[in-house]
Amino acid sequence: MNDNLLPITSVVEPELEEEVKAMLADVEKRAGFAKITMSIDPWAPEDPIDDSWQCSEVTIEGLPPLYLFTRSEIISLDLEEGPKLYRSGLPVLRTSVVNVGRQTLSEQLLLKAQKYTRRIFWGLNNTRMEWDNLDFSYLLLPVDDVDTTWDIRRSWLINARKETPERYPHHLMVRANDFGEKFGYPSDLTLVHRHIGMGRPFKFIGWQHDPLSPEEEEELNQRYGKHFSDVQITYPLMIVQPYPPRTNFLIPTSTSKSDDSSEVQPPPLIYLLPRFSGVVLLSPEETEYAFLLPSILRSLSMSSTANSLRKNLFSSTPLENISIALLTTAITAPSSGERLNYQRMETLGDAVLKFTAGVQLLAEYPLWHEGYLTRKKDHAVSNVRLAKEDISKGLYRWIIRGK
Repeated sequence: MNDNLLPITSVVEPELEEEVKAMLADVEKRAGFAKITMSIDPWAPEDPIDDSWQCSEVTIEGLPPLYLFTRSEIISLDLEEGPKLYRSGLPVLRTSVVNVGRQTLSEQLLLKAQKYTRRIFWGLNNTRMEWDNLDFSYLLLPVDDVDTTWDIRRSWLINARKETPERYPHHLMVRANDFGEKFGYPSDLTLVHRHIGMGRPFKFIGWQHDPLSPEEEEELNQRYGKHFSDVQITYPLMIVQPYPPRTNFLIPTSTSKSDDSSEVQPPPLIYLLPRFSGVVLLSPEETEYAFLLPSILRSLSMSSTANSLRKNLFSSTPLENISIALLTTAITAPSSGERLNYQRMETLGDAVLKFTAGVQLLAEYPLWHEGYLTRKKDHAVSNVRLAKEDISKGLYRWIIRGK
């Protein structure tokens, strides 16, 4: 007998002697780390030979719809199921995704979608992008693709860069004074750089044609005096505000409201000298896309990961038809920083696993007493056993853990 007064061998069932010895051994402890491969790429093509794209129509409340072209399958989601975007002090935005079907893009349409995708993300991410790299995992294109005032302005900049590249060195950005003089100081600007091509952009509020107060002029002189020795204030000035420091709009804020706006203290107004500042040539709608689309794409990538798990590992099992929303939560780790993760489900899952393991052992070993059964259950549901099963089946490849 062992220290717990349990028989070391089975007299009643001698054929299970080795199993009894394994059961009585100490429960193996889990190693701190295990070498695994990276998670799957939800945007990778399912068939590398197939050069077609899946077309989906993405709708964000209050904005014109967009076509989304992907190489992988995107699940259709209505306004209730689609990603919800939470903005500080503003109503919650609902989105929908409708699967249109697969199609092969012509070279002309492909290039057009690549350039539009680059334009949308360049305004906020130009320091992390290369202008000539058009190799995107997904492509965007307006459903109602018509020329706008902003297309005329961008065409002017393209021609100006060809004629005098030293004066216009930046893609999709021009000095605010040049832009204002050329187009009559329009009021539909969006992204403004305090120093052209540097730092995080500000939100454009308007042009200041009236003189500032002496206190405001002193503040403006102090702001530019740090970088320039002789600063002369000329009008009009630009009025801007900082954008809220948010990037993931999938997470609610305490000031987000689903049905009405909340009273939020607005950021302070800042005055800028146009000859030092830069204007990003994006329309108001395109700027909204630039801020909101990364969160939508993040949500779609998570749904695609869950769908891939359902189609591959769960194929021909009862889990094949599990809800995508439920499965997405079940594979999302706390380290992802998302609103929902598997921590609450883990509590229920542990209880269900131990219950089912106990029922199975009671049926499989009818002659074993509770001491043997408990010990066997500990082995069956131990962390090391579950980790080994995870690695052997490759389940880790579908765990969403990166931010």
